[in-house]
Amino acid sequence: MTRLWPDGEPIPMTLDDSGNPATFRWREQIHPVQHIANRWRVDGYWWDSRVRREYFKLTTETGWLVILYRDLSTSAWFLQRLYD
Repeated sequence: MTRLWPDGEPIPMTLDDSGNPATFRWREQIHPVQHIANRWRVDGYWWDSRVRREYFKLTTETGWLVILYRDLSTSAWFLQRLYD
C-alpha cells in the first residue's frame, strides 16, 4: 500500500554536514535516513503557481521507503509518499 499526500505533509528535518536529509520526525516518531536512492529537482508551473522543489527518494533505519521534498522557495520539508 502507498500513502500519498499530493501537497505534502509538513515534517521537521535535520540535515547532515553535506546538507542532505539525516533524520525527520513524523507523527512523533524519529526516522534516521539510511540511504538516499534518488534525488531530483523540479522547477516549473503547476496551475499557474511556480513550483520549485528538491525531491529525495530514500530508505530509513525504521524500514520505510519514502519520497520527501524541500520547497526551495521556503526551505520547508514535506513527506509526500510513504511506501508500506
